[in-house]
Formats: sequence, structure tokens, C-alpha cells
Amino acid sequence: MSANNTPPVEPSPAVTTPSTQGRRHHRSRHHGSTRQTRPRFVQIGNIALSVIKGNIIHQTTDVLVNSAVSDLDLSKGRASKALLEAAGDSIQSECTDQYPTGINSKTVAITGPGNLHCKAIFHVTLPRWQAQGDEKNIDVVVRNCLAEANKQRLTSMSFPALGTGFLKYPPRTVIASMFKTVEEFAKTNPNSTVKIVNCIVFSGDNDTFKEFLEEAKSKATSKGLQEKDIVTRNSLDANIGTISINIAVGSIITERADVIVNSCPSDLKLDARPGLAKAMYDAAGSGLQAEIDQNYPKGLKIGDLAVTCGHSLHCKKLYHGCMTSFYAKKESGLLPEKVLQNFVKKCLVEAKKNSVQSIVFPALGTGFLKFPPKTAATNVIKAIREFEANNSPSTIKTIKIVIFGGTNDWSSVEQAYTSEITTTDKGAAASVAQAPPHQIPNRGTRAYLAHKYKEEPRTPSYWTHFKNTKTIKEWNTTQKGNPYKVSSVDPKTYKSISRAFSSTGGSTIVRIERIENILLFEQYTQECQRTFRKAYVTQACTPLKNVQQSTGIAVTTKHLDKEMTNHLHDEINEFYLFHGTKIAVVDVITQQGLDSRLASSGLLGTGVYAADMADKSAGYTDQNQNGESKMFLMRVCLGDIFITKSTKAFKRPPCKTCNSDLCTTHPELFDSVVAEFNRREFVVYDSCKCYPEYLITYK
Repeated sequence: MSANNTPPVEPSPAVTTPSTQGRRHHRSRHHGSTRQTRPRFVQIGNIALSVIKGNIIHQTTDVLVNSAVSDLDLSKGRASKALLEAAGDSIQSECTDQYPTGINSKTVAITGPGNLHCKAIFHVTLPRWQAQGDEKNIDVVVRNCLAEANKQRLTSMSFPALGTGFLKYPPRTVIASMFKTVEEFAKTNPNSTVKIVNCIVFSGDNDTFKEFLEEAKSKATSKGLQEKDIVTRNSLDANIGTISINIAVGSIITERADVIVNSCPSDLKLDARPGLAKAMYDAAGSGLQAEIDQNYPKGLKIGDLAVTCGHSLHCKKLYHGCMTSFYAKKESGLLPEKVLQNFVKKCLVEAKKNSVQSIVFPALGTGFLKFPPKTAATNVIKAIREFEANNSPSTIKTIKIVIFGGTNDWSSVEQAYTSEITTTDKGAAASVAQAPPHQIPNRGTRAYLAHKYKEEPRTPSYWTHFKNTKTIKEWNTTQKGNPYKVSSVDPKTYKSISRAFSSTGGSTIVRIERIENILLFEQYTQECQRTFRKAYVTQACTPLKNVQQSTGIAVTTKHLDKEMTNHLHDEINEFYLFHGTKIAVVDVITQQGLDSRLASSGLLGTGVYAADMADKSAGYTDQNQNGESKMFLMRVCLGDIFITKSTKAFKRPPCKTCNSDLCTTHPELFDSVVAEFNRREFVVYDSCKCYPEYLITYK
């Protein structure tokens, strides 16, 4: 199974049927992630080959292969059209621009991923099946895709059931040809970066799946290959100063060392959710939880360290720690990657203090916490380097990092760690795909989400005092005096806001002013960037109009000029919404922003409320002696939206898995709540998610 001759785990005799897929998923969830479970596979040289029932657009391998027509009109063909709809129009534009004359069966068209969770899409075409011997077309396509993936140093690929639909290729012939081609490629390219090849058969095509499975099993048996459900391999041996570093793929609960490190929830209830902590709980025995409950009854703060005995695991001590997800807010002023880095250092300092010689870490941050592999690897290795540089000599002789081999993306994590150790670039910045300088990716793509997260924010181009010639940070480090200015708006903006106000029930406007508060806007842009980061790592936010039970886009959007709405980002559901308020607190809001802690609880709990109808927000205003009222038009970042038609006093947005606002089991929450009442209400439970940009005075 491994080029380095590490002993494989005992293979299971079961085949990859839908029923065993369910059992397999249950087992591998214990090891730690919300990543796709690694299917059962056969190891052909350095490539793990699987047949999977599913939908290719949901795969998270580096490459997705799309079977298209030769002119690369991706709207033709059911599977290609579905992929286009999921990925977005940017991939069609790339095909049209880069391959104007189309392709043939010997060429591969390569585009970006659009909205899909892969690194690239390989578009291929096949002629219609005519007679025996045409399987050579499958061979050519698969071989060229493997070669191109290797050339680009990609590690995993998902092929559809090539040619088995409209093109009439026999399913057994297709999988037999794929098996043969993968085997030959593995033999002639033993050092290929490609480690995982999945063949995805559409969920509704049971007959094709059955034929693929039977033929693949027959081929594997004839070659003396057995199915496995976890990869074990030694990936790299290296040195950082006087410390030996070993990167391996496998299962950490089988390791032997002085110390094994565990990532767990802050309440230290190890069996509360599937993942690494649950695997530790199962393997160590109930005495582990009893020791934790006795010594750490209040749980653990983010980034802190808890130490217990190893119990039934093959170690003297277990180090337990809780970290934040990659897209979480700063913890005590620290980004999640810094929390991760500091935790690794704490483990090593504790180990040195107790004369530990060997310590084993899991691939911290990847999986459940959603760190991109390179970001996790960069920060873990940086922590080890800094510890070694500042703590020499040390009793620690060996550090091992075990990447769980039971998920579908172990190879990308392995590549990230081996690359981080062997490269000379040791920066620890969050690593997500970033566009080349001066080149902004297409809106709506994952590359654009990454770009918006990574960029240095500036003020809007139409601001007149805090102009966007400087970054927001530059303004905030050079600004003297008041950090905010109230400015008049240009006639076109006045007309646009007036139309949105009057069209949604507003009355006579006296004036409209723009609030340029550089401190508040920095907080708002930081929250927007966190949402971009979350959307990049997990999945793009579902547009408001497409959320189940939604009555459509925000009404304000229909009436505001494009020049205004173009400054918003629908990728994170950013809208202009109204917020009515009392005159007495207008100055406080202008200077300090909206603070839900000072408000009484509404129908949806204590939060910042907004509306897309001015007459709805007008119900929360009062009048001065001149009969004037005040209303804000706010920028609001709704992110992932939860829609309800009933009242409930939410303490925060609910969990995306169980819909409970008090859930502590799952990591992903919605960002906002929208109530589809007679007049819609929008609620965010963090004031940083809104910025009061315009103040409308009306009678």
C-alpha cells in the first residue's frame, strides 16, 4: 500500500456497496472531520482507486472531470449543464475565451473551479461508442487527465462514469479501461503527485453503479488486490534542528509515544460529537472522561491545555486542547491560525518541562475546524521551528504528525505538510488562493471569495472625507481627531435613496447624510472578510432569494440605483436595509454604532433589527418638536441566512445542522435570521455585521 513499506491496516472483506458505505462513514467520522469520508478503495501502486455512488459536483478532490461536447458549450448535456449551474458562468467564459475552437478527445480544457470545492475542472470530450475497440477513447482521456494533474502537482481526481449515458459506452468496458489506465500510469509514474482517483457514478443510476462495482472488484481480485478503508503510509522523515520530524498517514489512536495530542470541544465532553475526540474516548476507555470531569469540571478555554493519563492508549499522557474554526472571530485578539500556532507551542513547552522524548500530533485544524491544509501545516510547522530555536537543548527527540487516512482529502493535507517542511518559504499567513497582483477574479467565484478575504480593505470610492486613496488601517493609524464625519450626498445618491424610501412607504424627506466613521467601518469590513473567509472554506452563501421559504430579494435592492448596489457583495448577502430609531440615540449610533446589548428583546431575541420596507422601520421612530423623524439606511452583512415564519427569542443565529441557537455540538452557525412576517424583519446578533451609512431625516 505504501512505497515506503509501512504496514497496512487489516483490510475488510466488504465491498463498496451503499450499505457498507453507511457503516464506513460511521467509523471514519470518529477520526475527525466534516470532510468527505474516504471510500473503500484498492491501492494500485501509489494511487487509491474508488467507485463511488454520488454527484460529482459535491466532490472535494483537487480535480473534477467534466464530460462535455466538443465545442465546450457546457449547457449541452445533462451532467455538464448541472456542473455549469453549480460552478457558475465563469467556467463557461473561461472555456469560450481559452478554447474558442473547442477540443477533441485527445485534449483537455482546464478551467478554474468557479463555485465548486476543487482546484480545477478538466473538461474532456468523447466520440459516441461504435464498436469494440472504442474503449481506447476512455484510455486516452483518463491518461491525459492523469498526466495533466501530475504536471500541475494536484493530488486527487474525480471522474464521472465517462461515456455511459448518451454516448452508449458499456459500463463494464469503461471501468475496466479506467482500471487498466490507472494501473499503467501508476507503474510508469511512481513519483506522481496523484494519489486518489475516484469514479463517481450518479446516485440514481443503480445499474451502472452495480456493473462498475462488480467489474472493479473482479479486476482487483485478478490482480491480488484487496479493498481497504484507511490509508497508512510514511510520508516524510526530516529534521528541524535537533528534532526528528515524521509525517505519516494513518490513525493516531494506534500510535505509540510518550504523549499523544487530542483536539476536543471546550466543554471537554469527548463523546459529544463524531471526530478525533470521540475516537480518543472510545480507544482510551471511560476512565479518561472520568479523569477529565474530576480535574477540569469547567471545561477548557480556547487555546488552553489539559493533561491526562493515556489510559488504554499507547502513551503516558494525553494533551487535550480546544481551538477555533478557521472562519471564527478572533479569540482574545488572535486569529484562529495564531491560536493553533500557540497551542502547538504550549504542547511542546509542557512536554519539555516533563522530559518528554516523543510526541504525536494529529493534523490539527484540518477537517472539523475547516483550516485549508496549507494554512494548518504552515502554522504547525512554524510553531515547531520557533520552539526548537528557543528551547535548545530539549528532551524532545521525535515529533510525529499523523494525517488521518480515512478521509477523501488526506493527500492534500500530506502534500501541504511535506511541502511546508521541504520548502524555504516559512511564512505563516493564512493560505488561500489569491489572484495575481492587479488581477481581480470574476465575481461569484471561490477565487473571488479568497481575494476579498485577503485584500487590504479601503473605504468606498464615493466617500469624500476618508477617501480610498489610503487603506482603512492607514486611515486609522494616521487619523487625528474625530474618527467620523457626516457628509452630504451627491444628487444621484439622494435620488436613489429617496426612491427606495418613498417606494416602500416612506414619507417626505428633509435631508440625507452619509456617515463616514472609519473605526466602525473597519469593524464592519473585518466581519465581511470573516464571512468571505467562511464562504471560501465551507461553501458560498445561498442567495437570499434562493433560501427555502424566502419571498425574494430585499425590496430595497429593487429601488436603489445599480451604482449603489454594485458596491455591495451578494456573495455574502450584503444589503442596504432600513433601521428606525429614536432621535435621542442618533448621535450615539453615529459615533459608536448599533449596540444590541442596550436594546430590549424583540420577537426574534436581542439583536440589531432591520427592514426592507421604510414603513416597517418607521414604526420604531419618534418625532422632534419640528415633526422630524430619523431612520438609517444600513449596510448589513447577512451571510448564511436562517428563515423563520414564527417568533422565537434567539440568543444567537441557530446551528446549521440542528437549527438550535443553543447548540454546542456542531461548529457551523447561520449568520442572521430573517422573519417572513407580513413585513419582513432582518436580524443580526452581532453589531459588527451592520454599518449605519446613511441617515435619513423625514417628516
